[in-house]
Amino acid sequence: MTRRLAAVDLAGARVRLRPHRREDADAAFALLSGRDEILRWLVWDGPNSPGELADYYSRWLVEVDGGPDLRLAIEERASGVLAGSLSLRFAGHPGQGDVGYWVGSPYQRRGLGREALELAAHLSFRHLAAQALYAWVFVGNSASRSVLERCGFTLSRTVQSRILKRGVRVDEWHFVLLASEWRRLRADFRPEREAIEWKERQDELDAAAGPFPSS
Repeated sequence: MTRRLAAVDLAGARVRLRPHRREDADAAFALLSGRDEILRWLVWDGPNSPGELADYYSRWLVEVDGGPDLRLAIEERASGVLAGSLSLRFAGHPGQGDVGYWVGSPYQRRGLGREALELAAHLSFRHLAAQALYAWVFVGNSASRSVLERCGFTLSRTVQSRILKRGVRVDEWHFVLLASEWRRLRADFRPEREAIEWKERQDELDAAAGPFPSS
């Protein structure tokens, strides 16, 4: 029986990782708009309006071939406010996830990014049957590189001129974290709170029941 992820709620000492919702749009826009210290490191050049983010956040999970595309909020646990965003994409590559994230400037250097990545790794390897996680980082983004390495990711290669950013070709670092390495390094890792729910794929059940196509 095929299952579909229905709910995700993970919390560590500093961070809660939960599904994005439309209501996150205003806070996320305030953290991103005009913030070149963040946007210059992203493939994306940022939202034009809160509405653009609201449309994107309204679907926190998209089922595609190979696995889910998850859009998760990084929430500061102490205050309950939105601090950033994390995506996990398994499109077209079963068992292999691509992770991307950003943390707003007021919440950086507090360990939130690292803990969010740890929670994402736990979700991927324990619940989503992932065998590897990958991350692409613009060469020169030392802060993001440090966060990844402290979570157990290793640099596998540097790809020159991989991305076109603002009209300029940018080199990228490619990082990898294998499930076996995560278990070796963090066998004792457990979220302080963990709620994962699944449901049966209703669309597949409906297709199996009919009706037959007319032609």
